Amino acid sequence: MKMAETTKPAAAPSGKEPVPTPSASGTVVSDYSVGAALKAMRLTTEFKAFIIKHRELWSTYGRMDSNLYRAKLMRIMDSASLLPEDRMIVHFFFCLVKTKSRVLAGMENMSDEVKSMAWFGRVKNFIATYIVDYNTASKNANKFPGTHIPTTNPGLDLYLWKLTVDRAERTVDMFFARTTSVQIKLDTVCQAKSHDGYKKYWEEVVKGTKNTTKTEDPKYREDYYKTSAGDEYYLTTDGRNFLKPSNEKTGYTLEEIEAWLKQEA
Repeated sequence: MKMAETTKPAAAPSGKEPVPTPSASGTVVSDYSVGAALKAMRLTTEFKAFIIKHRELWSTYGRMDSNLYRAKLMRIMDSASLLPEDRMIVHFFFCLVKTKSRVLAGMENMSDEVKSMAWFGRVKNFIATYIVDYNTASKNANKFPGTHIPTTNPGLDLYLWKLTVDRAERTVDMFFARTTSVQIKLDTVCQAKSHDGYKKYWEEVVKGTKNTTKTEDPKYREDYYKTSAGDEYYLTTDGRNFLKPSNEKTGYTLEEIEAWLKQEA
């Protein structure tokens, strides 16, 4: 009597997906190869057109940029019914220092006269309630990382900083030492100086982190720099109105930055 032949499993080529193994009935049991995966999906004409139509969205998809951070901050301020003057004061304090704990410590050390001002309690309560120190602690829709407040409105951040420095002491080096200067629409000469200031900040000023969720110390990253440099914001003359560069295509020149620094705030 002739014995029934059995089908041997085909050996998987080295470094490639396993070849499907036929069952006793001759049908394929499982096929998890790349080819099978492609055949199990379908790219519709409509969705392909959707991808192509919205190409500008995909480079930052899943990542927060300054525009998205600003929208979130404004939504939180709206939900807290924060007054216009209080919003400006929040920006001011985070122009001075970027962490919630240091801002609140500074406010606590202010004189009784300052603490008695109408805005003080409202601003302090907003910061204590809605601001956190790190991105990882801001996943909640109603929490915002204080370190990103300046980047949501870099022109305003630089203007508020200018208010804190006597006109005779304002220099272009001080301007470019502020990381938000990278986000301003600068010509190539100014952007190179801003890049140097940005890199120096991350390599020489930042000394580790207290964020326990971080697996490594913060450091300069070229991709983060390029994202910020791509923002191209305008400077402001009074915290409200824009001062556009003479050549909007190329951006502010060094002479224009120097003139802006000399303007009485």
